[in-house]
Amino acid sequence: MDIKLYKPGTLNEALALASYEGSKIIAGGTDLIIQLRNQEEKPELLVDISGLPELKEIKIEKNKISIGSAVTFTDIIENRYIKERLPFLVNMAMKMGAVQIQNRATIGGNICNAAPAADSIPLFMALDAECIIISQRGARQVPLRGFINDKGKTELNEGEILKSIGFNILRENEGCGFSKLGRRNALTISSISCAVKVLLAGNRIEDICIYTGSLGIKATKEEKTEKFLKDAVFDEQNIEGAAEVLSREVAERLKARASMPYKRVAVKAVFREACFMAAGKLILL
Repeated sequence: MDIKLYKPGTLNEALALASYEGSKIIAGGTDLIIQLRNQEEKPELLVDISGLPELKEIKIEKNKISIGSAVTFTDIIENRYIKERLPFLVNMAMKMGAVQIQNRATIGGNICNAAPAADSIPLFMALDAECIIISQRGARQVPLRGFINDKGKTELNEGEILKSIGFNILRENEGCGFSKLGRRNALTISSISCAVKVLLAGNRIEDICIYTGSLGIKATKEEKTEKFLKDAVFDEQNIEGAAEVLSREVAERLKARASMPYKRVAVKAVFREACFMAAGKLILL
């Protein structure tokens, strides 16, 4: 297979190249290179956007943070603001894979590959993140929840590039947590992941958002578990009850899979950890 590789010097040049039929965007390449080797992808042209400064920015503006699509997981881990104010993002990034993967893999690549086990997607969905998509025709904004359609399928059209993903910074009474279970810590894709964002009024759960990964064809919003916890007191008894609700949901969803007996039990521990990480400094149990 003969593939041409271009590394554009400007964003406009990248957008022009992306509009060519048979082109494919590459940034870190940690997923795409494997797909090329397995002949799952057969592009005629690779457009390397990893060096474009506009896509490598982490911007904090008032109450919102924007992360460029070419920002690596190492960039997340090392960013001073994120380390101090958004430790749940660092926690997710540090569990992404081995250091070599963290150094190469990008936020945009992880999202656009749309794998059911993608680590960043459940967390960004719980944060109600928005995608900024650009092309030669202009820019448009799409909620991440509507950006991913299916396993490996997104709302990106021909000639479009994911520029950034943004979300509102948590308020004082909000917290977020992420937990992941893999066969070997930090070295394999997730068997189960869970992200929880919680809004507390004292010890009462005013609102909660829960997304799981690797338990369906894409990240799943766990609405029955959310309903169980909304307006409840945040304590171990209620979290345990919610874990049982989630376990039953997972058993029903995966009933035809050999992994169901394991995952229906394991998801409870992953969920509990994400919940208590989210509550963290908000309450004293």
